[in-house]
Amino acid sequence: MAASNGDLGKTSSLTAVLGFGLSVVGLAVNLWRSTPQGGDADDGSAPSQERLEQWAERLSAAVEEQWRAEWRLRRLQDPYPLQVRWSAAEAWLVDAPDEVGQAVTAGEGTEGISEVVEAVPSRRLVVLGEPGSGKTVLAVGFVLDRIARRQPGDRVPVLFPLAGWQAEQESLREWMASHLAVTHPGAPWAPKLLRAGLVLPVFDGLDEMPEASWAAALRRLNTELDSDEPVLVTCRTQAYAKAVETGDVFTAAGVIELRPVTFENVGSYLARTGRPMRGEGGERATQWDPVLTRLRQQPDDPVARTVRSAFGTPLMVAMARAAYGDAGRDPAELLEDRFADPDVLEQHLLEMFVPAAFADSPHADTARAWLSELAVQLRQQTTRQLAWWRLHRALPWPLRRLGPILLLGCVALVFGVAAIPAVGLTAPAMTCGYIVGVGLGYVLLTVRHSPSWRAPETVARVAVTAVLAGSLVGAVTSTSLDWTTSLPHASVGPTWLHVTAFAVAYGLATAVALAVLGIIGEPLPSYAASGRRRSVMAAVVVFVSSTIGFFLPLLFFVPIWVATASALATGVLVAAGLRSTRAGTRGASAPRLQRARGRLRTALVRGLRTGLLVGLALGAAFGVTSATVVSVRAAMSADFPAGVVHHLADGTRYVVTQDGWIHGLRPNGDRYLRIPKPVDGVVEEDDDGNRYAYTASPAQAAHWDCSGRCTPFHGIIELRLRTPRSNPEVKLPSGTYVEDSDFEADVPDRSYEWLFAAPPSVLFGNYLNLGLTAGLGLGLVSGLTAGFHAWLVSPVDTARAAGPQATLRFDRVAAITRGVTLVTFGVVVGVLTALFAANVSRQAEFIALILLAWLLVGPFAVFLSAWGWFLVTRLWLCGSRGLPWHLMTFLDEAHQRGVLRQAGATYEFRHARLQEHLASSASPPVPDSARPNSEASQSGH
Repeated sequence: MAASNGDLGKTSSLTAVLGFGLSVVGLAVNLWRSTPQGGDADDGSAPSQERLEQWAERLSAAVEEQWRAEWRLRRLQDPYPLQVRWSAAEAWLVDAPDEVGQAVTAGEGTEGISEVVEAVPSRRLVVLGEPGSGKTVLAVGFVLDRIARRQPGDRVPVLFPLAGWQAEQESLREWMASHLAVTHPGAPWAPKLLRAGLVLPVFDGLDEMPEASWAAALRRLNTELDSDEPVLVTCRTQAYAKAVETGDVFTAAGVIELRPVTFENVGSYLARTGRPMRGEGGERATQWDPVLTRLRQQPDDPVARTVRSAFGTPLMVAMARAAYGDAGRDPAELLEDRFADPDVLEQHLLEMFVPAAFADSPHADTARAWLSELAVQLRQQTTRQLAWWRLHRALPWPLRRLGPILLLGCVALVFGVAAIPAVGLTAPAMTCGYIVGVGLGYVLLTVRHSPSWRAPETVARVAVTAVLAGSLVGAVTSTSLDWTTSLPHASVGPTWLHVTAFAVAYGLATAVALAVLGIIGEPLPSYAASGRRRSVMAAVVVFVSSTIGFFLPLLFFVPIWVATASALATGVLVAAGLRSTRAGTRGASAPRLQRARGRLRTALVRGLRTGLLVGLALGAAFGVTSATVVSVRAAMSADFPAGVVHHLADGTRYVVTQDGWIHGLRPNGDRYLRIPKPVDGVVEEDDDGNRYAYTASPAQAAHWDCSGRCTPFHGIIELRLRTPRSNPEVKLPSGTYVEDSDFEADVPDRSYEWLFAAPPSVLFGNYLNLGLTAGLGLGLVSGLTAGFHAWLVSPVDTARAAGPQATLRFDRVAAITRGVTLVTFGVVVGVLTALFAANVSRQAEFIALILLAWLLVGPFAVFLSAWGWFLVTRLWLCGSRGLPWHLMTFLDEAHQRGVLRQAGATYEFRHARLQEHLASSASPPVPDSARPNSEASQSGH
């Protein structure tokens, strides 16, 4: 209201509105000060021993909960795990076998592996075995046993699957830290635990790395692990032997090899776990009894020999138990002649596992197909980790790069097309241009992904991209605009083309703002701490309440100072009410509050540094490019409309057009228009001595309502625009100049545009100033918001999460909180810019529109989150691949049924051989030469 009637130009109005804005900021800061915050940040300081132990306890609890749940889901406690046996490996696989070999003795059971590790002088142990021999189960048992025995100050055992390590390119410590960041995101203290020596690494599956990496991995283990650091490594026997041949042994490590499970143990286990049935004399019997009897009595039969050999590995025993003991299927079919082939028997047991696990599930008919599709995706990505935030890698290339952007674009385009009857092609043109701009910026910024968007090299790359984007936008807009005006208001060609050009600029500015926020790139799950959410929501409540308190009195036409006082009173009352609910907790949380303030200050400084650098780079590139192009076009254009150029003695030149208008250009650069026929008007002089000319007939001039002195006139007048640019003046018939009020409205369009055309130097300065001002504004807004965003949202901490489902919920809440915050911030900035800048310069409209692009960052920030990407991925996978819409619910069910295992915030197939079997049976065979890690995919533990 104030903006529309010009009240903001008055000092009292500006003071009132400034007071209102400062009150909102002060209330928000006051609310933040009264809100206790928490969390753990890696700020670079050395943590105390007490702090390290607290982190170690949290990690220990998370690891124990994870693997204890997996132990139950694999039914290793029902009734007991199948006991594995081991003995010392061949001497040539051991470093200094005379010293280490004496400490390694034969044994069995998962409980005894800790004693073996402690018996080795270096506390380093390598566990070898054939595929499916129980290496991973033994490693998990070791982890749980060490956690059960752990005392304060002891190391926390953590299982690291080696399949994801690129030993030639990545150091061991860096990979361990990144793995902990993936499985426990939101735990910035994990690297400190590694540096403090409080992590006991259990490296599972050396053979699952590419064969070319085995030797490099052993070299890394030998050179980067401390001599007193206990380590457990599992690997296939043949793979480790080949790695030793091409590289070296694991220095000072004891080496044991798992032996096949005895048939007696297998028989007792299957008879114990099989469904009981009544025997001939009422004794307990199972369907396994006749099969086991046949296998004992005819051990040399080809089928019996194959089955007994397969049952030597715990994996095949577990498959057989699930397929026959749990499902109630008759195992007598295992004695059929076709199972004399070991490969046929193995494929049969693997094939039977998933249907047996889902036998009583509503998804019994579709579970296998869904799991096969997921297994194919994991094989294509050469990984075993099924992370919901990385499923978007299964999308086609356009969707994989721009999925959420294209989804939002389609939705916006529908509304734009619907608006064509009302506004024409402007709405869809603007929508398409904006989406193209966002998509182009997103692609430019994600050509090379960096692990941290806060890293200096990444900020520099974003700044370079901003320069390229600004140059491109400047070139496009300056060629589509009418350069004849001193500001970009008119356009050359259709309006929709002009709107599209600026929409592309909006889109690129949005992409750069998203990059400053750190949202561009690989999505990771995040969370907003509850205390911070309360602070944000409280600030929003105070702002909305104050806004209502400001605008509501204006409906009754009260003075603006009354509305400002009402806003202040409303904000104070609401803030006091919100603050009173937490008054009793402030003293107890003072240290945490100080840490929260420190993190906020650090985040704001980093955000402003990045935002200003990128914003000014974008604005300067846009300003220089557009100013150069426009100035060149202006210099190459004709000085006058078509006609004969006349010269006066003082150097003035002029042209008379066909309609009689005289277009004149004086030597100092001033332009004037002389009207072809006399006009009537009146000159009004106010009390301050200012004089204004109005069009008025003699009758109107005689009855003119003057606040000061009025003087009628009649004759030929001129409109003059002086350099530097100013408002047009009227040269009266008497030769004096006064301010113009409404004569310019009668000037023909072409003559009007010529009058306001600026010289190249003025155009260059205007466009450069325009770019720098918009870049500075965008940098300030994006920098402040980036700092607040970094303080508000953190990677999700799965040390406190129950699993993948919890991380998805955390990220959904964080994404929505982030979107609400950014939209609110965008509204505030847009309103303030529109209110204040409109009275500063004629460029304010364009600057306000550029800053209002920030309002659109909120929806993109939501959909470019890990949850937003997952939503797009679900739409695609559900529609094209036949996967269920409630994908996470299905994955949780597969986990509960023992088909998947949980690894931190991710899932994995129970066994690598199961994953490969499902992937191979769902797609045509892949040649070994084209299959990534083909030998490793056939291995297992």
